[in-house]
Amino acid sequence: MNGELSQLVALCSAANAAMTDSLDKGQVYPDHSVFQFCNAVRFVDIKKGLFGKFREVERHNNPDDWLRSLRDTQTIRAWLTFESADNTDAPAHQLAAFVGGGSNWQLVLATDDATDFWKSRWQVTDQNASDNRIWSVTYGCVGKSNHGSTAPVADLNGATSRLRSALTGTRDFADEHELALWSEWFQRALDCTNSSKPISFPDYVDFISLDSYPEKAQRLFAAAYHGWVFGGMGSWNDLSFEMNSENDRYHDLSAELFAAINDAIQQATWSFGSNESA
Repeated sequence: MNGELSQLVALCSAANAAMTDSLDKGQVYPDHSVFQFCNAVRFVDIKKGLFGKFREVERHNNPDDWLRSLRDTQTIRAWLTFESADNTDAPAHQLAAFVGGGSNWQLVLATDDATDFWKSRWQVTDQNASDNRIWSVTYGCVGKSNHGSTAPVADLNGATSRLRSALTGTRDFADEHELALWSEWFQRALDCTNSSKPISFPDYVDFISLDSYPEKAQRLFAAAYHGWVFGGMGSWNDLSFEMNSENDRYHDLSAELFAAINDAIQQATWSFGSNESA
């Protein structure tokens, strides 16, 4: 999974955990793995000024301050939503390898009487940083509603079925073309959706408050991390085939998998704190 989305998932989980007192004591920033390449992460309001120009007004200069503020504002819930990026130059799953490409994600924060919508902007501000912290990330409050919201009801069974179908399709395609490495990759993701198999994440994932999600959601997250193959050179996105018909199948299957993974992540975040019957 790319760094932008991993960080959003972590912040969403941390926000819900902070509001329910289930967040482990101690700082999240800068030590958590999703911030390992960030030299700054701040939260700003977008204000309209003179002549219609917009300006940023800093609300919090790091994620820990932001998390602590949620109690004061009586925030009750956080979740993620996404829409596919509207771009005619390339399919969304191919753009996902680039910063800001592939999907338009929002982090939603709700109180009883207001809802805020946040989007991220990643910028390289220290290209030669010795500790590799080259990125500055800004979360901007891009929209507000004067009424409270509740998270959409998650259909974890439906999301699981859709993801399994997409993973099976890409695995079978990989088998047909003797792409053993990719077939194994997709099978690992499929195994995560099987209730008889243990839940496993890639070694680099340090998931916040995983136990606060129902098992079905935990499995969706794990499958999404394992099934994310949308990188640049050398990734699943980098393949091509001699026959146009097979290239078309490959792109269609990849698009279906990308959409299914995004839907799985989105719906899993809607289920924080719910019971296993969700």
